[in-house]
Amino acid sequence: MVRNLKFVFIILFFFLTVLKAQNISVSATTDTATYKVGDYIKYQIEIKHDKVISVNMPSVKDSVKVLEYIQTLPSERHEVDTQVIERYNFIFSKYDSAKVTIPAITIEYITGRTISKKLIKTNPVTITIRTLPVNAQEDIRDVKDPLKLPLNWLLISAIAVIVLLLLGLLYYLYKRYKKKKALKEDILPEIKIPPYEIALAHLHELEEKKLWQNGLVKQFHSEVTEIVRQYFEERFNVRALEMTSAEILGVLSYMEEGKIIVQTSDNFFSNADLVKFAKFEPMPKVNDAMMNQAYEIVNQTIHAQPQNVNEDKNV
Repeated sequence: MVRNLKFVFIILFFFLTVLKAQNISVSATTDTATYKVGDYIKYQIEIKHDKVISVNMPSVKDSVKVLEYIQTLPSERHEVDTQVIERYNFIFSKYDSAKVTIPAITIEYITGRTISKKLIKTNPVTITIRTLPVNAQEDIRDVKDPLKLPLNWLLISAIAVIVLLLLGLLYYLYKRYKKKKALKEDILPEIKIPPYEIALAHLHELEEKKLWQNGLVKQFHSEVTEIVRQYFEERFNVRALEMTSAEILGVLSYMEEGKIIVQTSDNFFSNADLVKFAKFEPMPKVNDAMMNQAYEIVNQTIHAQPQNVNEDKNV
């Protein structure tokens, strides 16, 4: 008899030890068992375990393929004595009627300081998705008949008067603006900046950039030649931006005001063409010479500007 009691005690002690070592449980639930198509399905996994157990929660979004994933809600964690209760909440949905079983989710955990991983599974959950009842014999109609509001003619008249007053005010302001603009156009003469002033300003800006001094030789030559060509277009009314250097020199040689800069222009374009076509690397003095030549071309072709018509009448 004593031997039997001792054997029972050993078995009971072993059973309690095993239970203590495996003190973890998981459960999966939904907020209800029946849903309509498109309803939100709240799926919850609850894990109860000792504090010495560490749980590695898997990706439920990727594990549940039978439903459409919507979002993951904030998780909950509570500690009661030596136990921890964790709840993980997810929102799913489904857009077809069916009876669906959410499969068991495998969860990894580690006990104490051991490195060996153990597995535990949730219970599968079965839910039913139903469609809304439809009477095929009835006509398709709105949920409610359109609400008809009585017309308030006093309010409509007031709104119409306000709109007309606003339109009249806008028309008055527009006419006044047009009249003032016309007066300004009649009074103020057209001010046109002479081509040489524009060219000299651009040359000064280019000089301040110090392009070739910073190694940007090709960019310097490109910009300085464009300034001179643009000046020729405005000053002599020729399409210098589209002409070759030889064509520009030919046109200048036939103009009385252009003859004085033919030689300077020839030297200027020769250096520019060497850099552009022959990949010539000019010395610093060549770059300085080109800038000086550009200034000389502009300064030698400045002529007296015609006086404003209104000024002539007042004399």
